[in-house]
Amino acid sequence: MDPATSPDAPPGLSRDLEGVLSGADAVVVFAGHKEYRGLEPARVKELCGCTWPVIVDGRNVVDPDAWIAEGFAYRGIGRGDKNGHALKE
Repeated sequence: MDPATSPDAPPGLSRDLEGVLSGADAVVVFAGHKEYRGLEPARVKELCGCTWPVIVDGRNVVDPDAWIAEGFAYRGIGRGDKNGHALKE
């Protein structure tokens, strides 16, 4: 999902956050858009629908502790291991 995507974006790109998160196992953030900073971990986990979702924060825009507390495995570029536990299978 990219909020900067134009309405005539090519197939595979979407502005529908809930649609792209539905059933996802992982969330990957590679842009610093304000929409990503405001993501609520509980809502994202609900949309993903899996027990141990993963978030990869390539721009350091989310609060690792909030996502880990919600049950996400967190990976951030340049932040080291913030999880304090092994990744779940």
